[in-house]
Amino acid sequence: MKKFNKVDILGVQVADVSFEDTIDYIVDAVKNKKKTSIFTPNINLLIAAHKDQQYKDVLNTSGLLVPDGKPLVWTSKWLKQPLTEKVSGSSLFFKLCEVSAQKNMRVFLLGAAPGVGDIAKQKLEKQYPGLIISGTYSPPFGFENNPNELDKIVKLLQESRSDVLVVGLGAPKQERFISKYLKSYNIPVSLGLGSSIDYAAGVQKMAPEWIKKTGFGWLYRLLDQPARLGKRYLSEGPLYFMLVMKQIAETKKSKEVRMN
Repeated sequence: MKKFNKVDILGVQVADVSFEDTIDYIVDAVKNKKKTSIFTPNINLLIAAHKDQQYKDVLNTSGLLVPDGKPLVWTSKWLKQPLTEKVSGSSLFFKLCEVSAQKNMRVFLLGAAPGVGDIAKQKLEKQYPGLIISGTYSPPFGFENNPNELDKIVKLLQESRSDVLVVGLGAPKQERFISKYLKSYNIPVSLGLGSSIDYAAGVQKMAPEWIKKTGFGWLYRLLDQPARLGKRYLSEGPLYFMLVMKQIAETKKSKEVRMN
């Protein structure tokens, strides 16, 4: 598996990868049956990791962490370790479906509300002729504390003969699940991709690509879901900026000490 340079952002090791690098990494892992996990840290995940060392360890022990958000790219430039580009998790999901159709890779969808995965399956298989969605499942609330339910999920995954698992349970639940059970099922690549299944089914609106490229995808989501995201964005944004400024100051001070 190809190794990538990493940039430390608030203690989380974000890979310097392009969108195409990420797709190539997935295809290579499937081809060579190399088990790996891919997560897409954004401000929300970085703040959660800052508050929870165990969750930070879950992220840092994954196969690949791609920068899902322009703020991470901007931060890397402030740290003078510029990341190549933002790798949007939702855009990655749709490109993955396109490539999976071309390369006969079977994709399992785990997450979203009951019935949403089936709608996503129908739409995706129509949009990408040849794509095989090998299964869908919506775990009930509290499944992570139910051993019988967890055994059921692992069995479903094991029997699906999938090449790629897309988990849309939301952070940090999806990353914790993958980290804990990756070795329990025989699927080479597992990705935590948040609301991607909802986007595919059409139950949530996805920001247009031109808005994503400007770095204001977060504003589009906020205007679409103010009740759910307003409080989170207002609290996490300033905290993230403060923590980054602190890291920059500490990095600068450390360099000055080494030079003296």
